[in-house]
Amino acid sequence: MERWKEEYDNITVPKQVKEKMEEAVMRARESKKRAKRNRLIRYMGSAAAVFAILLILPNTSRTAAAAMQQIPVLGEFFKVVTIREYQVDEDRYQADVKVPEVVPETGDGVSEETAQQAKETADAINFDIQKVTDELIEEFKSTMEEFEDGYGDIMVDSQVLTDDEKWFSLDLVLYQGAGSGYERHRHYTVDKTTGKRAELSEFFGEDYVKTVSDEVKAQMRSRMAEDENVIYWIDYEDVPEWNFESIAEDQDFYVNRDGDVVICFDEYEVAPGYMGCVEFVMERTVEE
Repeated sequence: MERWKEEYDNITVPKQVKEKMEEAVMRARESKKRAKRNRLIRYMGSAAAVFAILLILPNTSRTAAAAMQQIPVLGEFFKVVTIREYQVDEDRYQADVKVPEVVPETGDGVSEETAQQAKETADAINFDIQKVTDELIEEFKSTMEEFEDGYGDIMVDSQVLTDDEKWFSLDLVLYQGAGSGYERHRHYTVDKTTGKRAELSEFFGEDYVKTVSDEVKAQMRSRMAEDENVIYWIDYEDVPEWNFESIAEDQDFYVNRDGDVVICFDEYEVAPGYMGCVEFVMERTVEE
């Protein structure tokens, strides 16, 4: 665990943003760094209890895995269980991976059509989770085999951000380190009234890319004006091609407990590494 904390404190920057990071880090306050470090340590807290290489439940049925987890139902629509764990604790390599699965728990009052749609949505979410975690594990294994004297860390965890009468939002947290650290998130939001995965166009209309991008830029400029230690890649005259221009059509987001859409960016995507994974709340949606 101590090596992970040291590794994260000394994050290096990808070559393509090196100049920007050097300038930004010089302006960052120590409090920013401590908050960043504590957030990652919280996610990785369980890693210290790992004492050996262990692959848990690789061939166990999903039903048995869910029963063994004894995780309570989260709301009346879905529950989340850990179906597989991959853990490594060696001098140079560490892994703490918990692979979640979304299980439909639609009960009375839910139409057959909505229940079927919820099942299809959960299957699609689980496929994506399995794909991204399998890729991370395989890359980690390959690195261990190829570079015995190297270093590497991975972490996968998840948390339910919202689970109310209308919305279910799951956050998949992925961390990868090899001399420097890189954290990213994947969010999955489902409308319980339809069983379908939510899309930004439902909140902001067909022109959602421009609408959301304009609001993100406005919030970036406002935050930078309020705090000199807050930096985003916008209005950067030295290298204008690095500036944030627009969200992606499949931009990552979730719906928070207030019912607001939260736009999410990974580390280094729109800001220096010390800023971490940044979010922007769209306070009102079209349908409101």
